[in-house]
Amino acid sequence: MNSIKKYIPGIIFVLFIAILSIFVNNLLKDFINLEALTIAIIIGIFYNNTIKTQDIFKEGVNFSLKKLLKIGIVLLGFKLNIYAILKLGPKIITMVIIYVPTALILSIFIGNILKVNKKLSTLIGVGSCICGASAVVALSPCIKADEDDSVIAVSIVSFLGAIGVLIYSAIAASGMNLTAIQYGAWSGLTLHGVAHALAAAFALGDTSGEIGTFVKMTRVLMIVPVSLTLSFFFNKDGNGQKAKFPIYVLYFILAGIINSIGIIPINIIKILTKTSSLLILMAMTAMGLSVNFKNILNKGMKALIAATLLFSILSSISLFSILKVL
Repeated sequence: MNSIKKYIPGIIFVLFIAILSIFVNNLLKDFINLEALTIAIIIGIFYNNTIKTQDIFKEGVNFSLKKLLKIGIVLLGFKLNIYAILKLGPKIITMVIIYVPTALILSIFIGNILKVNKKLSTLIGVGSCICGASAVVALSPCIKADEDDSVIAVSIVSFLGAIGVLIYSAIAASGMNLTAIQYGAWSGLTLHGVAHALAAAFALGDTSGEIGTFVKMTRVLMIVPVSLTLSFFFNKDGNGQKAKFPIYVLYFILAGIINSIGIIPINIIKILTKTSSLLILMAMTAMGLSVNFKNILNKGMKALIAATLLFSILSSISLFSILKVL
């Protein structure tokens, strides 16, 4: 019981900001369409870097970011139409298979030019090409990275992912000539964390959000072959740990299949998808509350420059490719 109590203050705090972001969005939507997800991230970043997230909230904030996000993603599967999305399957899988190793190799290459140590460059690469901070944490043991490198990499990919959400959402609101499929695929393919990709993808509506989620989940699956590859190269003695298969991705796919079969009543589906939206909004709030500018500036300016350059190159090339392919 005590172990549950420690999460409650932070979860309530995150829920409060999430509801506040909905309220602010309703006030502003006639003037500017930022979406509650984007507003929640901005409020979270502003709060953590001015007032600073209090210790009493941190357990609940972390729980919201890691656990509630996964539950929200699984429930999001009940919005998917697998038959429609599978038509894009081969193209999307091909893009992901090309994107992930390219991003990882490019990260190490840029890091080498800017004299960022190889393990930190590798962690920034896996955070950029798979699933943000979660990939960094999961793959750090595979390459026996120092804790400082892990902290810097997590901070940088979280920060750039959050900035990416704001930029992508602005592009969605600008009326740039992108279809929902193109925009969703771009968001899902290039933004760092799962929360980042979903926040940006849904800025253009449900169709782009569903496509973005599908692409992002395909990227998350790449954690398995990447962990095996990195373990081999960084641990010739064979003592490196292997990253675990992200089981929530399997549940997400199963939820999509169940929804596509049509065996669950529409009213139940609506409840599940609304719950998913709230949980993802809370996770996005928690993500904003976890971004710390000071850590990034104090410990990893070269790494931040390398990661920014990496993201700029990957985002631009991927957009060009998607416009040609989809």
